[in-house]
Order: sequence, then C-alpha cells, then structure tokens
Amino acid sequence: MGEFYEYLPPGPEEQHDRLVALRKLTTRGIPCIMWAEDALCYVYRVATALFDQQILVPDELLETASAILQEGRYVPTVPAWDYAEIRPPNEGASPFPTSIRLRHLDIPDHDPYKLAPLPGYILLLPMSYFALDVRDKARFQSLVPPLDPANSDILVPKYHTFLEGLVHFIMNPPTGLLDNPRPHVMGKSKHDVFIGYLTSWRVFYDYDVALPLHELLPEEQKILDELQTEEARWYMHHTFYKRRAVTFKDMKEYKLQQSKTTSSGPDSTHV
Repeated sequence: MGEFYEYLPPGPEEQHDRLVALRKLTTRGIPCIMWAEDALCYVYRVATALFDQQILVPDELLETASAILQEGRYVPTVPAWDYAEIRPPNEGASPFPTSIRLRHLDIPDHDPYKLAPLPGYILLLPMSYFALDVRDKARFQSLVPPLDPANSDILVPKYHTFLEGLVHFIMNPPTGLLDNPRPHVMGKSKHDVFIGYLTSWRVFYDYDVALPLHELLPEEQKILDELQTEEARWYMHHTFYKRRAVTFKDMKEYKLQQSKTTSSGPDSTHV
C-alpha cells in the first residue's frame, strides 16, 4: 500500500513545458489558477493521468483568455465527454455552462496525447464556479521553486483552498439545478473523485483495514481544522464520519437547515 502513495510527479522541465498556456495568459495580464489534475499531480503528488488542462480565470476575462490562446494553435471545441451528462433528457449537457474548451489543431481525434506534455485540450473555467478570487493571495501558493521563475505568476490553490473550491462547486451548481440535479451529476462525481484523491494522499489510508464508522482519524480531524468555509467543513465531516459520499438529498437537507437557522437568527424579522 505504501508504494501506492510514493508517486513522483514529472520533473520541473516537463511541468514547465505543459504550463505554456498559463504562462501565455499571465504574461498578457490574465491572472489564472492551475486546477484539477494538473494541480493534483504536480503539487499534491497524486498519481493521476493528465486530461484537459483546467485553468481558472476571472469571470470577466474568460473570453479574453480564450482569444489569447486562439492566437496560437488552439480552437474552440465541444464539451469534454467525461463531464457530460449521459442520460436523457440532459444527455450531452455540461456541468460548466459558461466554460470554454479549446482543442489543439495538431492532435488527431484518436490520439489526444500526441503532443504531450503539451495539453491537447484546455478547459477555461470561471473562478466564481469555485468561489475563488485571485486577489486573495493568502489562499494560493507558487510553483517557484522548483519550477522556473517564468511560472511565478501562476497561482496554485493551497490544500484547504482546493478542497473548499471543489466543495463549493458541488454544493452550488453553476447549472442551478440542485433540486433537479442533472446535468450536475457527472460534475459532482468527478469533483468527488478529486476530493478523494486529496484526502487519500494526505491521510494515507490503508484500504486493507476497515475505516472506523462515526469516528475521525487524527489526520482527518486536522483537515477539518484547516478548512475555512462552513460548507466545506460540513461536507468533509459528513464524508469522514459516515464513510460514504454526500448525496444530493444530504446537500438539500443541509441547505434547508442552514436557511432555517439564518431565518431564525437574532436579527431576523418574523411576521
């Protein structure tokens, strides 16, 4: 089991080569955050394959960022199949309604990794999906060192920031369909996987041993203590304590309880 967690990410030179799009954006004044598998692999040493390179940018600069990358060999393309809803009536719908996905012109359909480490696909996402703000520098860290100083303006989420952003997306779907969750089902599933990666590579679970139900491991408690948003603390405590994924029913019950608590607070006005 120990070997499972002893993964070494690609070296600084290969990482530098893959991050060319982020550097192009930062040099043009577009703040951006490295996200998803790239951040999991390069920063948190998770043994995951690299798929679409997900880049978070300020909402108002999404189209500008896309235009800058299209000055090169990237062109707009269809949403990623692994995030798209698979069941009618929302089949093919994306959980990212205002995202922009770009495809490199030099990759064939059957070989998306032909140009590796250069990403074959880039997914530009609004920061608001994850309740992040590049101006809040305390929530991010740098890739430098060990990477070349040219990457110094690329932001990487700190551990608690990463978890908080993932949970916010799950709990507050951009599609606005928590009561009728499709097409958010696939998006939630993928982000739950990211959360699982972050916790597994932090806690170092021994999956040959049953985890304690209704009891937190010491490292799980440390994770909860680091989280700074109420939603993230609730979501992760529920996950650890019950040893199962949070369901849409769980989330709706939580939000209902929160709304009742807010409306019955000391400053509430009752008619």
